[in-house]
Amino acid sequence: MSYFTTADGCKLYYEEHGKGEPLIFIHGWSCNSKYFKKQVAYFSKKYRVVAYDLRGHGESDKGEVTEQNMNLARFGEDLHELIEGLGIDKANLVGWSMGTSTLFAYIRKFGCQYINKLCIIDMIPKLITDDEWKLGTMSSFTHADNLNWLSMIAADWNTLVEHFTPNIFGKGYPKDSELFKWSLGEARKNVPHVMAFMWLSMSVEDFRPVLKDIAVPTLLAFGGDGLLHTRAHGEYMEQNIKNSKLVLFPGCGHGPFLDAPDAFNAELEAFLTE
Repeated sequence: MSYFTTADGCKLYYEEHGKGEPLIFIHGWSCNSKYFKKQVAYFSKKYRVVAYDLRGHGESDKGEVTEQNMNLARFGEDLHELIEGLGIDKANLVGWSMGTSTLFAYIRKFGCQYINKLCIIDMIPKLITDDEWKLGTMSSFTHADNLNWLSMIAADWNTLVEHFTPNIFGKGYPKDSELFKWSLGEARKNVPHVMAFMWLSMSVEDFRPVLKDIAVPTLLAFGGDGLLHTRAHGEYMEQNIKNSKLVLFPGCGHGPFLDAPDAFNAELEAFLTE
């Protein structure tokens, strides 16, 4: 087990496997680096693969440090410090969901420093739907919906986990499958106040101005049958990120690398070797 300590004293758990060109995986909200286990096993044969737990998640610090600095700006700084701490000059970065938001926060502060290529998995720059933005999550997630969601996080985390976990997978994904049950179990381990802080941080952000600053080749991996985001979300991202390529995964939800790991790995490998 390896840990990296950030400038503000937070211990981040990370795993490093393989040798070669660096490839860093950044997980989503309420998840952890274990969600990328099939990608780590596959890509570590040719790449130096790093998968880490965001602060407050997985095996990373859940102590007093999580009472402060639980926001995406700090998450972006954590990533920057980790890259420098590992002595990486250029890395391929893969962000899923809030992992993508972390990438956006990183780019907003540091530009594309240390970045070779990006892969964005099923994420958008602004979650809340309002009068001038019709492509929020689920296409209709309003400020009122967000307040209700935050209230549920604080009041009944286990019930919220039951509601949220199906969104990770494609419509109709079997809830009796081992992967689904494992995902439920991992989500239940989280600390509710940390999850509330981070959902709030995501929901107030508008990263649309950051998209024009993405100056590296970008793969957009979107589920083809998701409950959170649609083809239209992916097309918006492709239209607003230069040198980007949209790939849809039919039948998959918010985590196509979980629903269809072989297809996802093949697409990512082809992109990295272009």
